[in-house]
Amino acid sequence: MSGRFVYKGMMKKRLLILAGAAIITAGLFWLGCGDKETAKPSGGGSAGGQVQTENNASERFVLDDAFNRKRKWSEFVGKPFAINFWATWCPPCRMEMPALKALYKEYKPKGLEIVGISVDDSRDPVMPFIQQMQLPWVILHGDKNVAEEFKMGRGIPVTIFFDATGKEIGRVTGAQPEGVFRSYFDKMVGTQATN
Repeated sequence: MSGRFVYKGMMKKRLLILAGAAIITAGLFWLGCGDKETAKPSGGGSAGGQVQTENNASERFVLDDAFNRKRKWSEFVGKPFAINFWATWCPPCRMEMPALKALYKEYKPKGLEIVGISVDDSRDPVMPFIQQMQLPWVILHGDKNVAEEFKMGRGIPVTIFFDATGKEIGRVTGAQPEGVFRSYFDKMVGTQATN
């Protein structure tokens, strides 16, 4: 009989460990990556990063893309778009990429755009990541100024949704299921149709 109690005790301990692991995993999934120095990008005067200067007050950013071309905020205004802040080292960022890819394929023909902004310290891992994940949207390299401009805080991924006028209509932090993105994308495409 004492063997039975030992077995039950071991099972309870295993269940508690599994429950704890599940809670930690869920927390990482929903809260995203944070508190790593690159979650708030470094580089005050980074190459390609400009935000709200006197010469371009209407531009919220001018950043280099993965091919070192300058890309401006104004290129994306005029159609609904989402900005997704992410990093190659962030597991929740990786987890949401397949859902974003599937939705991008569906919503791009309806006029929606996604702009990815990498907050990696270095550009070195970004291009291999783009190729590995086969990311079809524009990828920019962010800096501290852009993080501050969009008040993104310290956790990633962060996705901010904009209507065709460039007005923010919502944001989410942490990896999201496809349904959350779909809900925003439907609203964004519907907004565009009525403008």
